[in-house]
Amino acid sequence: MNGREQPYMSTNATGSYTPTMWRDDVPGIQDGTPIDETNLNNMEGGINAAELFAEYLAEVLLKTNAKVNNLDGEVITVTLTNTGDFYTNNSVKTIPLGTRRDTLDYIVSAEIQGDTTNVGDVVIYDKQTNGFKVKYTGSTASATIKLYVHGGNAA
Repeated sequence: MNGREQPYMSTNATGSYTPTMWRDDVPGIQDGTPIDETNLNNMEGGINAAELFAEYLAEVLLKTNAKVNNLDGEVITVTLTNTGDFYTNNSVKTIPLGTRRDTLDYIVSAEIQGDTTNVGDVVIYDKQTNGFKVKYTGSTASATIKLYVHGGNAA
C-alpha cells in the first residue's frame, strides 16, 4: 500500500461492498433510486475498496516478480588443484560472480564432477557480493566442481 490512511466505510456488518440496484424514476409507475448521501457513499466505498485491492495486487505482483527473478542463478564449473602433500591442501580458489548480488544472502551448491575419490568436502566461504571462495578438504590432486549460485537479489 502507499501508506496513506484509508477510511473504513461500514455499509454493512462485514465491511464488504453491497452494490446498490439502481432503478429509473418513471413518474406514476415507480420511484427511482434516490441520489443521496447513503447511495453515493456506498458507491464511494466500493470504488475505494476496488482501488485498495488493486494496490494490494500490484504490491503482491511486485514481490512475487522479485522472488521469481531471484530464482534465476548462475552455473559455474571450476577445476581446483592441490599441490600440497598428503597432509596439506591448497586447493582454494576465488570465484567471481557473473552477476553482482545485492546481498550476501545467496546460496551456493556444489556438485563434484567425475571421480570423487579423496575429494573430501567442498567448502564455500568468504562470500561477497561479487564472488566467494571455494576449496575441497581431501588430498586428491584436482577436482572439477560444478557450482550453482541462487539468490542474493541478483540485479
